[in-house]
Amino acid sequence: MTVFDECGPGIVAPLSCWSHPWLVHDKYMDGIFRFPLRWALLLALGGGMAPAAAQEPPQPFTLAQALARAREVAPESAATAARVEAARVGASEAGRTANPVFEFRQENWLSGVSRDELPLDTFAEVTQLVEIGGKRGARKGVAEASVGVEEAHAGLIRLRLAREVTRTYLDALRQRERRQTLTVQAADLAEMVRVMDRRVALGTTAEADLLKLRTEEARAGLELVRSDVGARRALAELAARLDLDPVLESLEFPNVPAVEAVDLPAALSRRPDMALAQRSIEAARQTLRLEDARGVPDPSVNGGWKRTIGYDTAQFTISMPLPLFNRNQQARVIAAGAVKAAELELMATERRARGEFLAARDAAERLGTRARDARATLLEPARAAREAARAAYRAGALDVLRLVDAERVATEAALVVTDLEIDAAAAAIDARLAAGEDPLP
Repeated sequence: MTVFDECGPGIVAPLSCWSHPWLVHDKYMDGIFRFPLRWALLLALGGGMAPAAAQEPPQPFTLAQALARAREVAPESAATAARVEAARVGASEAGRTANPVFEFRQENWLSGVSRDELPLDTFAEVTQLVEIGGKRGARKGVAEASVGVEEAHAGLIRLRLAREVTRTYLDALRQRERRQTLTVQAADLAEMVRVMDRRVALGTTAEADLLKLRTEEARAGLELVRSDVGARRALAELAARLDLDPVLESLEFPNVPAVEAVDLPAALSRRPDMALAQRSIEAARQTLRLEDARGVPDPSVNGGWKRTIGYDTAQFTISMPLPLFNRNQQARVIAAGAVKAAELELMATERRARGEFLAARDAAERLGTRARDARATLLEPARAAREAARAAYRAGALDVLRLVDAERVATEAALVVTDLEIDAAAAAIDARLAAGEDPLP
């Protein structure tokens, strides 16, 4: 009896045609109902659902869309924008002059004598602190430097956000592809177990072979559960990060950006961590400038009106602290130390950035090269070996253990290729970020 399926007759029907080629022309299986692979896949993915062909495919949700969504809704983006705006407004207010002090005073109360003999003395005075030594300009310099620090910090937050969203998106994509590969393997093994079970019942195959096959089926089922849990977890993290509920099947493999030649100094100058380190030095220097200026005492000018013993007079006073003991030495020493520390931190940041840049480019180039030919050099030979093993098993020239081994090797090759391709995409994106560029061109 020749079995026909929707792809045509014969033993060459591929797995994508929803039938198992090792069942065709099996002398022990003629006339027996063949369990289609499509139903095995649906059961593995949850069971009871309508076939995928009856469902509309979800709208694609690309990595570029995920990154744009993250920039739009991420709370840390709004927080950094608020800090930058506050720093800018603060810088515009930093040069204001100190407020004058008004004093109204009356003396000679409760003297015990009449007002005719000792009238009240009344004073109305205004005191204004006059800043000298460049304090006002130094305050403005500190405030303006803080704007630069907040802007650089905002760039660093954007970089971290892009890395986190990219990692989560690619992890969800990886787990989805692994789940699909393992689902096919689980369905294949389930069909093989069904065939082997029938052969054992007919007495043509040893029960030990069936037990070995069932063990492999159980192992594949556990791996499928793990991959499904990983896919759900990654998708949940992505949904929480984006405040959105993307469908796992809507994720698309990103186009791997080319690793182009980049000048190292130019790349370092674009990096937000380098910008933050450089602006932190400027902020520390402006703080030192302010503390030095505070070592110069400020005079106070006092003027006003007074009435004593019935006479109205004006008064004018200038007062100034004498810098004999305290000239703000402690704060100046601390500020000078902060400048030195910021300069050393810039040196450390530059070293880390250089190492990260070189390592990211090397990883992107090597993984990209291997990923481009992985399907031809790894996956296709493994699949060919699996088909040969199936043909030999149908002909009775191969034992079940060698067939299981061929099936496992083909599945592992598919998983390795999936991991390699996603790792190559992640490395290429990381190389762009390490060069201070956007994640995607």
